[in-house]
Amino acid sequence: MDIKVREEYLQLAKKLHRENPVVDAHLDLAGEILLRRRAGETEIIKNYYLDNWQSAGIKLIFSSIYVHTRVIDELGTEGAWEDALKQIEALKADCINLPEIFFVTGKKDLELLKQENRIGILIYMEGLDCIGTDKERLFFLHKLGVRGASLTWSRDNALARGCCKAGEYRQVTGGLTELGKEVVKEMEKMSWFLDVSHLNDDGFEDIVNITESPFLATHSCSKTVYDNYRNLTDEQMGKLAAKGGVMGINGCRLITGSQSGNHLEMLCRHAEYEVQKIGAEHVGFGFDLCDSYDRAEFKLRSKEDKELQLPKSADCFLHHGQIPLFTAALLQRGMSKEDVVMIMGGNFLRYLQEILPEETSTW
Repeated sequence: MDIKVREEYLQLAKKLHRENPVVDAHLDLAGEILLRRRAGETEIIKNYYLDNWQSAGIKLIFSSIYVHTRVIDELGTEGAWEDALKQIEALKADCINLPEIFFVTGKKDLELLKQENRIGILIYMEGLDCIGTDKERLFFLHKLGVRGASLTWSRDNALARGCCKAGEYRQVTGGLTELGKEVVKEMEKMSWFLDVSHLNDDGFEDIVNITESPFLATHSCSKTVYDNYRNLTDEQMGKLAAKGGVMGINGCRLITGSQSGNHLEMLCRHAEYEVQKIGAEHVGFGFDLCDSYDRAEFKLRSKEDKELQLPKSADCFLHHGQIPLFTAALLQRGMSKEDVVMIMGGNFLRYLQEILPEETSTW
């Protein structure tokens, strides 16, 4: 059985969402837009996301650039580079006729989030497989508006080894390569944020020892609450917090441990434990809602592969419009409004105010 949210707490949650900025620090938005455009669709954000974002009071979305393993296996680094650039292009094209949407590339852009009905999108790389061994590509991505990256997804590349996938359970050893360490330093110089959500334990320790800036785990939960290698141990959570970082609560059932349907309960358990261990100022939302992406991929690929099966739902929410239910559950279980508001978005915005460059992009 999951938590039954009482109406008074849901109304309070909706009020907080109207009055305070909400941030989701991980969504494979650009990749989904590219898939749907290839299938002949247009206005993807408008048709699939905008109403729910506005309903939930979302003011900022981190759009990852995730290159599918299939693309890398079939086309290599150059194919991954081309795919990444096409995702960025598709994302921008989808926003051209949306006055509600703008891109966040510098600290001054964060002020625009205070305007009514404006929603920011921040582009970052979920893995840098696409640069291969060419560090110069980082500067090209910066010119395109990219402002953060994880070194790798759950796979190996020239920079680092990833942890296992969410549905697996195995230890992966080996951290950053020498090139990976150089890339971390370049990212700091460019005022990019660094995301450790898909690194293995050795890679995490390398980051702690190398970086001078606070870093993020955009979509990772607590390993103590649910034992998954995509989650952080208590020690890792403490080191992230000591650096001034923020970890985003993931909304994938395999990572929350809510395969039986107790999604709100497990999300609350992760949030409450993380607040207890490292303080509310280091916790946020990074839901990684993948079902819409999976449906887009299925729609495109099933035209050629008639045996392809649509994956089962992986998300704890049907859409972003349901996020206030989580907020309400936290309030109902006793979390303070002040802590909830920080977790909803205040912490990620404070972090970006520290990390992002001053200038904004003109593209």
